Amino acid sequence: MARNIEVLLTKNVLKLGSMGDLVNVKPGYARNYLFPSGSAIPANAAAKRQIEILRERAAVQSAQQKEQAEVVKKQLDGMSIQIEANVSHDDQLFGSVGIRDIVSALATSGVTIDQKQVHLHESIRQLGTYSIKIELVKDVIATISLEVVNKDPEAAGLDEVLAEVTGAEEETAAEEES
Repeated sequence: MARNIEVLLTKNVLKLGSMGDLVNVKPGYARNYLFPSGSAIPANAAAKRQIEILRERAAVQSAQQKEQAEVVKKQLDGMSIQIEANVSHDDQLFGSVGIRDIVSALATSGVTIDQKQVHLHESIRQLGTYSIKIELVKDVIATISLEVVNKDPEAAGLDEVLAEVTGAEEETAAEEES
């Protein structure tokens, strides 16, 4: 069995650690990914002396990123975007609205974010209004409103479709009671 080796991270690595952290990883992961990408260096005595310098750089970089994220958060909070989708029947979509659709809709609104920042637990498969969380950096989360509407201009509006669906549900509930 391979033992873990200790490496010093020179960049932030998702789900592993931040710049300046000493972490234990499998030798193959370090040799095949971390070292070639420049994300880590072997943790020898000389590298351990560099830890403080890297941590200071990481703190400065983190503060700058958080500052930029706060500006973007002010821009995003309360923003409402609309995505058109093809509807099969009632309020069900032919496909679904996913993270890529949300990111591209935000890009057309003038806000550029990474797909990894959008937190969507499952694809959206119905017409309606949804609240979407966007984690810009750790502890800076913006919330936007997403409205999924019918692409067909001759189709009934969202309010009409939702009223129809709830009316049909009420009718079936009334029939079941009698």
